[in-house]
Amino acid sequence: MRRIFRLVRLAVHFAWGLFQASLLFGLYDASTRDRIISLWSAKLLKILGVRLVSGMPPEFTHGALLVANHVSWLDVFVILAAKRVHFVSKHEIRSWPIAGWLAWRAGTLFIQRARKADTARINQEMHGLLQDGAWVAVFPEGTSTDGRKLLRFLPSLFQPAVTESLPVVPACLQYQTPDGRYTEAAAYIDNVSFGKCLWRIVGEREIIVRLAFAAPIRGSSRRELAEAAYSEIATCLGFESTDSPPGTPGDPPAAMQ
Repeated sequence: MRRIFRLVRLAVHFAWGLFQASLLFGLYDASTRDRIISLWSAKLLKILGVRLVSGMPPEFTHGALLVANHVSWLDVFVILAAKRVHFVSKHEIRSWPIAGWLAWRAGTLFIQRARKADTARINQEMHGLLQDGAWVAVFPEGTSTDGRKLLRFLPSLFQPAVTESLPVVPACLQYQTPDGRYTEAAAYIDNVSFGKCLWRIVGEREIIVRLAFAAPIRGSSRRELAEAAYSEIATCLGFESTDSPPGTPGDPPAAMQ
C-alpha cells in the first residue's frame, strides 16, 4: 500500500509540474521560476519518502560550477531542493517521457558525450549561464555508481570555470537508512531500470540523503580543478579512490576531454 500511495501522489505531482512548466512558467520572472523548481523538487523527495539532510551551499554574487558524485536519478532533485542550478545531462534523458521535457523546461543542458563538437557547444552554453550569474552542475564521473566508490573525474566540463575564473563547489551525496547505514535502494546503476529503481525507493519506509558542500576551489587548468574536486569529494565521502584518479592512464578518448 505504501508503494501504491506514493506512486499515485507522484503521478499527481508530475501532472502539476507539467501544468506549471507548460502554462505558468511564461508568467513568472526568473527568480520565481527558480523558487518553484526548488520547491517542486523538495516536494518530490517528500512524496518518495526521501528526507534531505543538507548543508548550506556557499553564497556568491556571481556564477559557480557545482560538481558532485553521482548515485541516482534522484541526485538531480536532491541538489535542486538545496540550490537552484542548471544541470548538464546526457542527451538520452531529453527523450524520456515527461521527465525529459520537464528537465528541458527547467534549463537542463543536454550533451552527446561521444561527440567532441558537442562538448564544445555545451561549454559555450555553460559560459553564457555562468556569465549571467547562474550555477551550473555536472557529474564529472560521467556515469552513476552504487555510492561505495568514486570514479575518476572527466575534466572537460571544468573548462568554463577556468575560462571565467569562477569557483568550483564540490558536493557529496550519500544515501542511508534512518539508522545511518548504507542503502543501495536509490542506486541507478548497471542493469537496474528506472522503473525498478523507483519501485525500490517507494518501498522503503524512509531514505536519508545527505548532501554536503565543501569549500569552493579555484584552479588554473581543468585537470587541476578535476583533481582538487575529486580529492575533496573523496574526503567528504570518507574513502580513498577505488579507481584511477583524474589525469592518469585510462582517461577517456579526446571526445570526452
